[in-house]
Amino acid sequence: MAERSGPASAGPLPGGDHRTALERVAVDVALAEADNAEGHPNQARRRLVAALGRLDRLPGDDELTDPLRVRVRARALMELAKCEFETRGGPQAALAQLDGLVAAGAAHAWPGIVPAAAGVRGLLALRGGRQDEALVALDAAVAQLDVADPVDGCRALLNRGTLHSERRDTAAARADYSECARRARDAGFDLLVFKAEHNLGYVHFREGRLPEALATMEAAARSLPGPVRPTALRDRSEVLLEAGLVGVADATLAQAAQMFADEKLPREVAECELGRAECALLRGDPVAARHWASSARRRFARRGDEAWVVRSSLLELQADAGVLARQSEGRASRSGWAGVARRAAEVEELCRTTGRPTWQRAASYLRIEADLARGVGPDPERVLDGLGTVQAEEPLTLRLHGRRIRALLAVAAGRPDRAAHHVRAGQRDLALHRSRFGSLDLRTAGAVHGTALAELDMRLALATGHPERVLESAERVRAVMGGAPRVNPPRDPRTAELLAQLRRLVEGSRPVTGRPAADPERRKLIADAQRLKLEILARSWHEPGRSARDEREGRAHEVRALLARRPQTLLLDVIDHEGRLLAVSMGVAGSELADLGEAAPAAELVRRVHADLEVVANPLVPAELRAVAERSLRGALERLDAVVRPVLDGADELVVVAGGWLGVLPWSMLPSRRGAPTVVAPSVHHWMRYAGAGLPDAPLTAAAGPGLVHAADEARHVAKLWPGARVLVEDEASVANVAEALASPGVVHLAAHGRHEPDNPLFSSLRLADGPLFAHELDAGGRVPDLVLLSSCEVGRATIRAGGEALGLASVLLRTGVPCVVAAIAPLPDETAMHVMSGVHERMRAGVPVAAAVAQACAEHERGGGGLVPLVCLGAPV
Repeated sequence: MAERSGPASAGPLPGGDHRTALERVAVDVALAEADNAEGHPNQARRRLVAALGRLDRLPGDDELTDPLRVRVRARALMELAKCEFETRGGPQAALAQLDGLVAAGAAHAWPGIVPAAAGVRGLLALRGGRQDEALVALDAAVAQLDVADPVDGCRALLNRGTLHSERRDTAAARADYSECARRARDAGFDLLVFKAEHNLGYVHFREGRLPEALATMEAAARSLPGPVRPTALRDRSEVLLEAGLVGVADATLAQAAQMFADEKLPREVAECELGRAECALLRGDPVAARHWASSARRRFARRGDEAWVVRSSLLELQADAGVLARQSEGRASRSGWAGVARRAAEVEELCRTTGRPTWQRAASYLRIEADLARGVGPDPERVLDGLGTVQAEEPLTLRLHGRRIRALLAVAAGRPDRAAHHVRAGQRDLALHRSRFGSLDLRTAGAVHGTALAELDMRLALATGHPERVLESAERVRAVMGGAPRVNPPRDPRTAELLAQLRRLVEGSRPVTGRPAADPERRKLIADAQRLKLEILARSWHEPGRSARDEREGRAHEVRALLARRPQTLLLDVIDHEGRLLAVSMGVAGSELADLGEAAPAAELVRRVHADLEVVANPLVPAELRAVAERSLRGALERLDAVVRPVLDGADELVVVAGGWLGVLPWSMLPSRRGAPTVVAPSVHHWMRYAGAGLPDAPLTAAAGPGLVHAADEARHVAKLWPGARVLVEDEASVANVAEALASPGVVHLAAHGRHEPDNPLFSSLRLADGPLFAHELDAGGRVPDLVLLSSCEVGRATIRAGGEALGLASVLLRTGVPCVVAAIAPLPDETAMHVMSGVHERMRAGVPVAAAVAQACAEHERGGGGLVPLVCLGAPV
């Protein structure tokens, strides 16, 4: 955040015949300064033009000897230069008048004019992307702090700090911002204090400390009353994007852009559009990325901001490359890549001449990628050697792109071992990046950065033709995406207070939830709940990671050793790779790699199954329509079964390892799997770690939430089967008591209303006596149960985020270390839940492993005419 301006004192007012008129002009200039500081340059410009006109009409020949008159004119010209830059792109006329004032000897009357003018020139050069010129001017301004007015000294330090930050000299940036904050605090310049402290958060961002960056920026924002500043929003969006929160970053940029547009600030709008182009690229939408980048380029071009035209052109090229990468090979594709290569070389040269090394490297990567895509260019191994090492201080997206380009060059040079080295290095970069987050929300969001490397890793593994290499490639990605676990993070009283407010709001809103969507009271409650959820999530983003330790990945030789002890088990690792459905099966007879066909038709069948399950379980739907949905459901399951049946091999126990939409495929409901134990594991490592573990000696806790006819009876019946069981019903089934059970060893059975929140999966919940228990509250580190059975509707569902990571209540429990979770992937009728879950516990008490117990109880219910049961055993068969 560079300093456009800030209010300054006009100084003492000596007597004179025209003093009153001059004082009025001085007041108007000070008001214009305040307008500029608050981001209203059009309003400031109107004041300044009028003020300068009145100043010209003042009588007297003391223009260069009257300190007040010199100061007022100089400040008016400096502020006008800023206004003209922000709104019209042409501050030259105002700067020329200012230079003329200095050349005429105005410094004799006001010595501070020299550092002030140098500071303004430095600011405008910085805003225009001319960094070398900016540094010369700002160094000159800072060198004269002893004669500068306090406000000008603070501005020069702030703007030089921003320049150092852009050049990634974080130590120099921190020193300038800290000194600015100190001086501004002493002088009472609250706005400058806010900007300096906000920018200290940006230094954290440059250092890769994203949670600290977000926390510092928020603390700075709270220190300054009034509405949120759009410039602060734009800076914050950059941190959010680096964290992988693409949707939040894009929405933040849209909000900032609208605020800038309302103030008629086209340059600021263009910067927001560049940010939105980056968001679109990261979420895999190159068409939208090109739209935003082209719009920004046109705005910058109209203003003559050449450096930013180059930046916009680079993003346009990246979008074009994204479109071409999706096309099949052919003459048109080769021609398109040739155009990208030519234009990338031009942009690369422009970046070199303007001293933009980060942009230059991005352009060179694009040029190399285009040459590789069309099969031309110099010797790839020579190009690879010439690239040198990836710079640790570069942005994450550029580092990962650099790793990928190096791997592609190694592939083209016939060096798959060297390609694998670069892919692994990129995955380590991403793992380290994500380990710095304490928030599960950020850890899963960061997966979006790793998709391109994951695809290349899988391509390298497939080229070997070895099934076990393919399995280990998929496991590497899961290990990176799993991130480092949290270890007992500190309690946040404010978050606890917000969660309590949200709980009361959700529970209190039940009487109005059935009203029409346009009902004002319902809309207000929804808006209030959304605000609380966003604030709770935002606070979790401030929590740094407690460990840089990676999640372990499953190795093929370890799988073989475990399968030798479990000959009845078949491990099936299923992958959606470049539109194909691939499966690695491993059993005692060996391993096999199979191509199961196109992924899209199977994904559509999964969507249909979930839609049909909704209808079948809804008693308010007429019986005839439910019968139609039942037939559709069974037909879709038959077709899905036909897709995967070739690799199931009549397995007794099936362990499916799958992510994304494949993880929510109802594996246990497939015709060939009904009645047979089926487990869906988040990773091979998770399954290996817990497979076959015995149930603990710790007692079972059974809890029943309100609003279900049979829940209390179910909890009591289940508890009777286990010695020393604890029963929580009515008021005892509170959030605190259930949360305590979910943070202790043992078995936990929860019979309660469940709700999956597709748009905000960390607020998926179970309804308890005093309100909902949210998935967000489970992300707290510490101890966990050995088995959790959720006798609740739909809490086995998950929302698939950009990058393929799944989030929901059951998946959060698995991520926190629970070995096994039994949950429903669709609405589960109360009576069905009681009947089936009782059967599950009866079998478990008889020594039947949990996966087999679930399969047998569901099959018995279906044979008795009760229909299909959407219960899934997730994790490992304890």
